[in-house]
Amino acid sequence: KMLFQSLEKLQKEKADEQDVLAAMDMKADKAALGSKVDCSLFERNMELLDERMQELQSQISGQKQHWNKVQQQFSDAMEEKLDRQELKVFRRRLEDSWNRNIEELEKRMLGDSGAGIKK
Repeated sequence: KMLFQSLEKLQKEKADEQDVLAAMDMKADKAALGSKVDCSLFERNMELLDERMQELQSQISGQKQHWNKVQQQFSDAMEEKLDRQELKVFRRRLEDSWNRNIEELEKRMLGDSGAGIKK
């Protein structure tokens, strides 16, 4: 009786031959492993990629620092420039000074008498 029960249990639980063959086909065979990436090669390539990324980051950082420096120089130069109002005041003072000097020169030239010229 126990033997028959074991036989029935095995028949219920036995693996179907087609299922076993399908499962074996799904497993990687040794010929397919040759086309797979070698782990050490993958790691080396990832290290190279990481090094390149760090180089790019340093270049970008250097460019950013250069850009900030140029921007600061430009800002400093703009602050040193006279604005238009200051320039107008300076121009007016310069013109007034120039006109006074011309008037004084004309007075000296016209103010001389004939007697002064003979001397």
